[in-house]
Amino acid sequence: MRAWLMNISLVDGWFPATLFSVTAVLAAILLGTAIWETVAGSRDGGKRTFAVVVCPVVIAIIAGIAGLVIAWLLSDVFVVFGVELGPHVVAWAGCGCAIIGFAICYAVQHRGVLRAVAVVLTVFAVLSAATGIDQAYGEYATIGSLFGQDTYREADLTGMAKRSDLISVTQWKQEKADGSVSNIPAHGEVRKVNIPATASHFEARKALVYLPPAALATAKHKPALPVILMMSGQPGSPGRVFAAGGIQTMMDDYAQHHGGLAPIVIAADQLGDDSHNTLCVDSPVYGNALTYLTKDVVDWVKANLPAAQQAQDWAIAGFSQGATCSLQIGANHPDLFGTIIPTGSELKPTNGSESSMISRFFHGDRTAYEKQIPINAIRNHAPSNQTLVIGAGERDRESVRNVERIAPVAQQAGMHVTAVESLDNAHDWHAVQDTLRYGLAVFGYNTGLSDAKPKLVDYPNLKSHFNLNHRTEVLYYDAIAGINSETIIWLSCAYGRSCRLDS
Repeated sequence: MRAWLMNISLVDGWFPATLFSVTAVLAAILLGTAIWETVAGSRDGGKRTFAVVVCPVVIAIIAGIAGLVIAWLLSDVFVVFGVELGPHVVAWAGCGCAIIGFAICYAVQHRGVLRAVAVVLTVFAVLSAATGIDQAYGEYATIGSLFGQDTYREADLTGMAKRSDLISVTQWKQEKADGSVSNIPAHGEVRKVNIPATASHFEARKALVYLPPAALATAKHKPALPVILMMSGQPGSPGRVFAAGGIQTMMDDYAQHHGGLAPIVIAADQLGDDSHNTLCVDSPVYGNALTYLTKDVVDWVKANLPAAQQAQDWAIAGFSQGATCSLQIGANHPDLFGTIIPTGSELKPTNGSESSMISRFFHGDRTAYEKQIPINAIRNHAPSNQTLVIGAGERDRESVRNVERIAPVAQQAGMHVTAVESLDNAHDWHAVQDTLRYGLAVFGYNTGLSDAKPKLVDYPNLKSHFNLNHRTEVLYYDAIAGINSETIIWLSCAYGRSCRLDS
């Protein structure tokens, strides 16, 4: 019973539909009752008409407008949350405030059953608005995720990565064709794993790992599979990656179209706690997060899972703070990661003011901090043959601008770059899913899981993005300090020269 409750979906299915329906019915009952009282001819005449019908409606309109304006100011003007939340979130805030204002006004005017109904409507309006906002953002997928709980079991990896039994993906495909592989499951498995922080001593929460059907099939040999290291935003957790990111569904769908083959996905904890922003660096503040990710996690996966060993078979991906981490780590460690798939990245790691952050996290060493800025990391390791699939929600203007700054630098450094926007989405997990789905196709093709080169046109939720008008504005700003290499490539793009972006 408890497991069933924790697994109730907040983003689709019967629960949100029921919540919205009850809210609409209760609001309709109250409005209909008020109109009936007026039509029936109350003793107060016009005054009663205003009190019963007009007043709640006026309050609803005022509250709705106030909710819209406040949400817009917090999201788009003052950017209190560090990102723009998008029009769907703002709309839900306004709608919720309107219904709450209507219900409260109605409760004040009436007694007995009608007041009780108005109070219940207030509660349902709050829950509906919160659920609608969550659907727009995609952060909490189940009731359990609200409390940081999940139903994943501990992994049993006995014999999973016996190195003498591992063969290449190409060889495994041949054995499958020869009939040496049987009992390929229809779905992969997601399990909890405890990755010892042997080198870092970082206090990480348990990771989650997705093992595709090919890793679970009955066969003499297992394929050495590509790996995606995936990170949540902050606040976030490994469980949030899988639940909000729809990882298992996405990977199972890929495996069904590729004979059971899909990457291993490891969601490792780069935070240690929802409230911690480690910047994904080794620091005296939260510990050695960078060493944990690049040493402990990578070594553990290679030693305990049927994982490929070479950098070209590893990808690092993430959302928001995790996207920034994936860029800075991926660019700084081309020896570990051949592909980088960030969605909604910042231009630089941020935790408080820059001076305070450098003092607390980097022992006052500005050079050490600047090496973690993604654009600097990309330039410092050029030329690079890495693949970058970088995305943002179409309505996440700040992240879109960041893509416009990062993508040309990566392309100039030699990376194979695809810059995309997720249509009608903002800074949310829906954008992550769209970007990652295409990034998975690119990664799968590059690592031999698929023989078909992906085409962006086959992904209708995405569009290739390179906003030259905005880039011209940045050009003017950069030109104040003098023409540099980044400016030269933007000028080349503007005139149609040397502006190759893979798509």
